[in-house]
Amino acid sequence: MRKREMVIKEMSSAMQYTFEITMAGCGTNCMHCSVDGGPSRNMSFSDYIKCLKKLKPILDPLEGDISVTPGNEPLNHPEARKILSYTHEMMPKYYPDQPFDTPTTGVVFMRRKDKEEIIDVLPKIGANEVMLTLHGNEKHHNEIVRNPLGYQSIVDTAQYFHSQGFKIVYNLMVSKYLIEDWDTVVSFLKEHHSSKVHFTIPSYLPIERLNIYQKIRAEYDDCMKLKGRLCEMGIDEEKFFEKVESNCEKTIAQRFKDGIDYKRAEKEYPNWVFFNISQDLDIYYGNAGARTKLLGNLLKESEEELYQRIIAQKANYSYSAYYDVDKLPAIQSILEKVQPLQTNYVYSRESDCLYWWFNQCNIPDILLK
Repeated sequence: MRKREMVIKEMSSAMQYTFEITMAGCGTNCMHCSVDGGPSRNMSFSDYIKCLKKLKPILDPLEGDISVTPGNEPLNHPEARKILSYTHEMMPKYYPDQPFDTPTTGVVFMRRKDKEEIIDVLPKIGANEVMLTLHGNEKHHNEIVRNPLGYQSIVDTAQYFHSQGFKIVYNLMVSKYLIEDWDTVVSFLKEHHSSKVHFTIPSYLPIERLNIYQKIRAEYDDCMKLKGRLCEMGIDEEKFFEKVESNCEKTIAQRFKDGIDYKRAEKEYPNWVFFNISQDLDIYYGNAGARTKLLGNLLKESEEELYQRIIAQKANYSYSAYYDVDKLPAIQSILEKVQPLQTNYVYSRESDCLYWWFNQCNIPDILLK
């Protein structure tokens, strides 16, 4: 193992590794989802255990911040209780062992007969909060999650977990709809046990569902309607509007009028690499929904082979995660095609804005289809 340790120190010092294991589908099929969430088949429990047993010795020699995330929606799996417990027992270094929130849509969970058993195990693995995502009023929420049960499931799930002593955390996804429905949203949060609120600007990646979502992405003028209205919900208003000013299309276009070095810009983002493990135990380079390379299969390749392939990968947090950076055109040619801007969309990161412009200019991505 000494040779491994020497290699990893040279290649991935301070690297962050995230391994998402797609072991259950999601109860909704959200328009804004960047990790390909939606109803899908489950990974068998026996395969999940095989996955953890094969993965752990591969991860142990890695240096850096390493995390293993069951996805898409773990509480939907028929063996959810066992999966939560076994993951915590088998991989305590890589799975949360401190207070964290449990995301769920509630659509499947609230129809389970073993809710009480799952509720019993969650505090034992450090989960004392549940996180629910809200998009606006009932009509708008259900349109975005593409499930007519979506909104009512949020109501029922909040009430159920609150009655069991859990804190309820809401993730508000900023869109034209959410802003239009703001008074209704505030009333909802007050009525349905909100203990904390996250205020999230959705990502943009070059995938079809996010192209559809663009029609309701919040623009600069939409966001300005919330001035003076966020603090009452515990949202850091100053921080949010700094992001709005910095990451709206018109500001970004002005910032890059003299050019951008994509490789240098990438270095400003976290040194973070994402992997996805499918229901068939194939391991991919890239997030679920944004895979760019098949590295192998956990059952067919040896630990050493997979380890070597993992440490050979570079961070895939920004441009090179989705594009061949060497083939990206100069930003000036992109701006010539997209200007004058017909929109002033707001993004969580400036790179997301450029991905949208690349898409408009038909710049090919490197995502597996």
